[in-house]
Amino acid sequence: MWLGILWAFLGTCFTFSVTSLGSFNVFFLKNKLNSNTQSVFLGFAGGVMIAASMWSLLLPAIDRAEEKGQISWLVATSGFLLGVVLLLTLDALIKNKTRNRKFGVLDLQSSTGMLLLAITIHNIPEGMAVGLAFAMAAERLYDTNLLTGAIALAIGIGIQNYPEGTAVALPLYKEGMSRKKAFLIGSMSAIVEPVFGVLAAVMASFISQFMPLLLSFAAGTMIYVVIEELVPEAHAGGKEKIGTIGFILGFVIMMILDIALG
Repeated sequence: MWLGILWAFLGTCFTFSVTSLGSFNVFFLKNKLNSNTQSVFLGFAGGVMIAASMWSLLLPAIDRAEEKGQISWLVATSGFLLGVVLLLTLDALIKNKTRNRKFGVLDLQSSTGMLLLAITIHNIPEGMAVGLAFAMAAERLYDTNLLTGAIALAIGIGIQNYPEGTAVALPLYKEGMSRKKAFLIGSMSAIVEPVFGVLAAVMASFISQFMPLLLSFAAGTMIYVVIEELVPEAHAGGKEKIGTIGFILGFVIMMILDIALG
């Protein structure tokens, strides 16, 4: 149990630190990341996350459900759809929130506030996915494929978080905030990842019966984020080929890590 929680904490601290690294760009960048670089980053992360959702979340969820005598397809489908419905609901709430330009103690332009809120909320299921993947790996130390998949999943989410950190910090700075404050807020947009990653690992440890449902739930949220956000952003500005190549590379690398090295 404690090993899984520790691994979940370390894995999500890594993804959080990459967000901070992206936010640090506010100290020396005047404009956003080069569009080609951003397309490759986002496409690669999307490929890794789709592959990881399959091999590190959905397939283990199905296997665990069968071991526990559950109806595997029903559990996996239910969890997956619950994850999708949750993010659909959150997206709707975010759009309603942007009708008011006040975001907590920050008086921001609507577009910047929406971006900050959206990234923060969508970091929650990403943290849960990493936490659950490492909790599963710690439960079955003999299955190196699970640990490899969890590590690759954390790397994929970390790659995605780098441009997200920049995307939050730079607009804040351009709206008159100091570089230091913009960096801190950009970094803190991902603090929910270690918090919810550890909570998910603790929950999985105490309620192992629900592990298959939680894993498929995390897969649903991950695939939703990839299709709704990463792929369109990777293809934005006429960068379809660059984003697609990045996606394929990410998927292939994840597949190699999960299958060949497992």
